[in-house]
Amino acid sequence: MRIFENQVQQIKNEVYQKVAQYAFEGILNEKTKEIPFEINPGPNPRFRCCIHHERAVTSERLTMAFGGDESNDNLVEVLPSACDQCLENRYVVTEICRGCLAHRCKQSCPKDAITIVNNKAFIDQSKCVECGRCHASCPYDAVADVMRPCVKACPTGAIQMDEHKKAIIDNAKCIQCGTCVYYCPFGAIQDKSQIVEVIESLKHKKKKVYGIIAPAIATQYNYVDLGKVITAMKILGFTDVVEVALGADVVAIHEAEELIHRLSAGDTFMTSSCCPAFVNYVHEKFPDLVGHISTTISPMVATARLVKSIDPEAVVVFIGPCIAKKEEEHRQLEDQSVDYVLVFEELTAMIETMNLNIEDLKPSPLNNASAYGRGFATSGGVTAAVNEILKNKELDMNIEPLVCDGLEACDKALRLGKAGRLKYTFIEGMACKGGCIKGPVTMHYGPQDTKALTSYCNEAIETASVNAVRIFDLQNIQMER
Repeated sequence: MRIFENQVQQIKNEVYQKVAQYAFEGILNEKTKEIPFEINPGPNPRFRCCIHHERAVTSERLTMAFGGDESNDNLVEVLPSACDQCLENRYVVTEICRGCLAHRCKQSCPKDAITIVNNKAFIDQSKCVECGRCHASCPYDAVADVMRPCVKACPTGAIQMDEHKKAIIDNAKCIQCGTCVYYCPFGAIQDKSQIVEVIESLKHKKKKVYGIIAPAIATQYNYVDLGKVITAMKILGFTDVVEVALGADVVAIHEAEELIHRLSAGDTFMTSSCCPAFVNYVHEKFPDLVGHISTTISPMVATARLVKSIDPEAVVVFIGPCIAKKEEEHRQLEDQSVDYVLVFEELTAMIETMNLNIEDLKPSPLNNASAYGRGFATSGGVTAAVNEILKNKELDMNIEPLVCDGLEACDKALRLGKAGRLKYTFIEGMACKGGCIKGPVTMHYGPQDTKALTSYCNEAIETASVNAVRIFDLQNIQMER
């Protein structure tokens, strides 16, 4: 039985389920205006100040389910009605203030925003510029820094406040990592959806629709056998379901060959390219190092190209834990290998709206990829797969890999690379700490995730990447960006 880990998941699921239900029934346009009232019947609110506020937030979630603001190219948007619960002022004097004689907080303020009232510090917010000096100078930590979770979490400083104290996203700085989506405790930041387009493709069956599923699926459905999830997808209308881990096997082979070539040509190091948020981070923060990024396509695109090498007319839908994958699909230039991207939340809502008793279904096999390909879902998995390829080639080359677990670790490595002080020759960059199994829109987070992925890897029939892809003619499939 599915259990929601928090109420944000629950309310998003309610919206996705209604959208999926009416889209499958072909009455979505007629029912759209009724959905906020069906989800929030009233008269009492569940989470917000009033029932009208809840319906306003639901309406904005519906807009995101329909693809969001068409004039905004960013795949992540702020829901204005939902962004209203954070404290407006960042620095606040708490009851811990002892009214000391030194008044270091007052002395440190460059704008004279602090006065002493009844022996207690008081901040005039109209003068405060949020420099943080009062917070740093107080010996009692009596000045609290209540930076908004989304602002604190954003690795590129892309989130600011507007004149109404609402969060706004600077699209030029945003790398689509989805960190703000995960860290906003009110679900006020959300990713745009293609759920309606996918359902229409499944319904009309003009072309065969293939689901390509990220290996992070191993940690998402801990209440049912994964094979039954695949069966449910086929009942939804997917012609077949292919592991993206198969594309990861192809990527490991190509990336290992590229690494050998580049080091032999005199390059000092190369980074991985499978994580689009990491690639975006390099472009945004370290443009001088873009040339060090591997030219190998991501496992998502590689799997889509494998599918379309067999069925050129296929509609390919990627399903995973990653918002940045939506952006990667959005910016495809050379071709449209991936047609749509869903996250596990959206797929689950589609399955649940069909009223399937998933536990009673007969499991379908999912045995396409190797253990190394499946291991791409965790930090260190790319490095392990590349090392396995290099070992099989028996090359006498000094490969020094560095696994960067999360953007903070990536940033440190890239700074060393920019300064010419990096001693490593291969950098595995993962934006999410822990890897894809800890993606921003995964449905399940917990200490058992790594164990679940390990079991999934151990169940793979193929133990080597080269064996998993032997049936494909890789020479005729473009594997470079």
